[in-house]
Amino acid sequence: MAFEGDVKDFGLSEIFQLISVQQKSGMLLVNCEKKIAIFFHDGMIVSTRDRRDRTRDPLKDYLLRYGFLNRSEMNNLQQIQIETKLDLTEIMLSEKYYSEDELKTIFTDQIYETIQEILSWPKSHYKFISGNKLLQGVKNFSSIRVDAVLMESMRRIDEFPRLKTTFPSLEMMFKNIAKQDNKLPELTRNEDFIYELLEEEMKLSELISKGKMASFNIYEALKGLLEKELLQIARESIPEIETPLHKEKNEIYSGKRVLPTFATLLTLLACLFIGEFAIPSVLAPGWPLHSVQANPNRYIASTTKTYLAGNLEEIKTRQLEKKVRSALSEYMAERKSYPLTLEILSIRGFIPEETCTRANQAGFKYKLDKNSQSYLLNRE
Repeated sequence: MAFEGDVKDFGLSEIFQLISVQQKSGMLLVNCEKKIAIFFHDGMIVSTRDRRDRTRDPLKDYLLRYGFLNRSEMNNLQQIQIETKLDLTEIMLSEKYYSEDELKTIFTDQIYETIQEILSWPKSHYKFISGNKLLQGVKNFSSIRVDAVLMESMRRIDEFPRLKTTFPSLEMMFKNIAKQDNKLPELTRNEDFIYELLEEEMKLSELISKGKMASFNIYEALKGLLEKELLQIARESIPEIETPLHKEKNEIYSGKRVLPTFATLLTLLACLFIGEFAIPSVLAPGWPLHSVQANPNRYIASTTKTYLAGNLEEIKTRQLEKKVRSALSEYMAERKSYPLTLEILSIRGFIPEETCTRANQAGFKYKLDKNSQSYLLNRE
């Protein structure tokens, strides 16, 4: 059995679920920015390492990127691999770099990060080839359920942008905050490891290279430590040293900006006076109200009821509706139909989960027609 297609026609998550439900064994090739192979055994994910591609090993890249092995250690292992023809994992065990339990954790985390990467690709081509023969020579340390991988990957895809907003630069410097009584609040395994690592001041880029965990887990651990008041941002950037020449230039530019800024301020004040006092004084009493009553339908859309924005909250709600409608249009353009519920927009990554929650709290009611080609979005 073999099937292939493009993500725009049939999403990768649906392909994963199909393989899982039918308990298929074989290899799924996904090709976009690069080619990645995912191996399944009885519907379970067992590896993302393609033994046929000797130029790239995702496990090797993972080990180097997050500091599990340095370049010298990797070169040594590769030399042994050339001489013995053994797999990298077998050599790491025999040379006692990591225990079997530790290697299982590393192996599993690497699979999660790889699946997260391919699910975030906007466009890709996939091909699934079934058969147990494809699993010959594939080394694995765990069998992972598809639904667990998909749920965790979607969570990471949704939350990673927010984490990067909290820590926007790889040049940010961190250091842990020591407690006087040495009594720390309860920490997760990742938070505890990062806390110990930050006994000395360290850049985010350096922390990632030494963190021995996926970058998402490092960002998440930093956020947890920050919320528990155990993390201080020592320095976000190196300030520019102002030389006498820079100072002289800044003073010149500052002087040049004074007059245009003052003129702009006067213009804004004049416009405010005209709009608030001059124009209303020459209009008939109640003019704005009469205008609305004369043509009330101008404020009614053809498919949904909207309201006059009387306050800031109303404006925010309108912006929220605009985001939801935009996401629905994107979903329609990609999937050729509208989703069954708004929650599906969040699951598929068209809007953050927070936006979907806010829409429900704001009283938006979404209704899909029978052929999924149009919808109603009303507000109670």
